Amino acid sequence: MANRPSGRKIHEFAYFTDSSFKQKLSFLADKAEPERWYYQHSDTGSSNIETFPSSAQDNQDQEFPILANYLKYTFQRLDEENKVVFNTDNEDTAEYACFNTGLISRTSGQPLIGVFQVNENYDRNPQKFKKWHLSGFFERTHRQFTNIFKEVPKIARYVDFEDLNNFANYVYNPDLEIEMPGDEYYEKHILGERLSRFPKDFQELKERYRRSVFKDAIAELRALAGQSNRIALPQWRPKQRQLQILLPLNLESSEGLSKASVAIPIQTQGNLYLVKTVLPINKAYSNARLLSKFTNNWLQPITFDNNNDEEDYDE
Repeated sequence: MANRPSGRKIHEFAYFTDSSFKQKLSFLADKAEPERWYYQHSDTGSSNIETFPSSAQDNQDQEFPILANYLKYTFQRLDEENKVVFNTDNEDTAEYACFNTGLISRTSGQPLIGVFQVNENYDRNPQKFKKWHLSGFFERTHRQFTNIFKEVPKIARYVDFEDLNNFANYVYNPDLEIEMPGDEYYEKHILGERLSRFPKDFQELKERYRRSVFKDAIAELRALAGQSNRIALPQWRPKQRQLQILLPLNLESSEGLSKASVAIPIQTQGNLYLVKTVLPINKAYSNARLLSKFTNNWLQPITFDNNNDEEDYDE
């Protein structure tokens, strides 16, 4: 079956209140393998393992923005790939639906499956209520799943391994050169329109010095990427529906690989990688987490004072 032109996000598919969605996220975070699904705060302007929690993170009623992003866009990709499974051949007549979260139970190691049932309010007011209600997340052997479905739904896929160009946006190819689109592009787009994505200290530099620091950092990035491909990580851009490679841009050269001020996405164009834009570390982490749980010393779930809460960034 061909992919949909665009998948539905989980909030577009099922009905949630703000509180019910937070409760489901909290349950899933407790059920899945241990992972930090929230951002820690850093006031240093660079990603670092040594970060400090903000006051909001001291609350027992923890929110999970990384998990919310993961669930929203994982479901969207599954819906796009027609991997949301129904208990009948037709969604309109189905009474149950399910999807594979791609997460694993911390106790049994089994896949965790999201199960939907028809919203009891849907028939009374289909204009106000969506058809589906998320019952919960269950292990593959749980009766709530096995009593309805026979097979475990497939996980989301983002990579076409037969397409070498696509694969080069998943696994970094050090043989390809990294190029900027041109002085006008980076001065207008990256250092102009996207300046707010940089740490405040960098934003406050004089324009000429800012350009110089940025050029030096890009030169260092090229050198490091050629010496060690372990710093290159893939990300999925939900809005563009594209794979890209992330590289750390360090505006404090003395810190080496242990820090990154922002992330630089690169993407293949012909026989080279082209710098596409600049992303805050927290957004880059959320995008990369859609593909895998990475352990890396520069890409961390942290946020800086300058980060905002845009749902998704364009270029």
